[in-house]
This record gives sequence, structure tokens and C-alpha cells, in this order.
Amino acid sequence: MTQPTTSMVAVDGTDALAFVIIRPGSSDDGVSIEAAANGMSKAAAAYVLRHVADCFEKEAAAEDGAL
Repeated sequence: MTQPTTSMVAVDGTDALAFVIIRPGSSDDGVSIEAAANGMSKAAAAYVLRHVADCFEKEAAAEDGAL
């Protein structure tokens, strides 16, 4: 698998209630995850992340079905 071109990104997260950053890990099949919730409970952030994961899975299944 080829690595994507790396670029500098700046995000203003001053009003973010939570964030998740997923980066390539030190091994070929690993990832590094940084996450935090500030201003909302971790339980609420987990609920939102599960909803996003469900949406991603539905979109991926639709894309796979379109091939």
C-alpha cells in the first residue's frame, strides 16, 4: 500500500467538544489514535462516534454495492 502525500493541516478546535485524529502507526497495519472530549461527557462523545461509525459503514456498503 502506498502512503498518501503528507501535508500540513491547521484546524481551529477552540469550540470543539471532542476530537479524534487517526494517523498511520509505526507498523504497516497499525494506526495511532488521539482522542479527547472536553465540554461533553465521554459517554456522549462515544454515542456520537458510534453514530458516525454507523454512517461510515452504511456509506461503505453502498459504495461496495455500486461496484
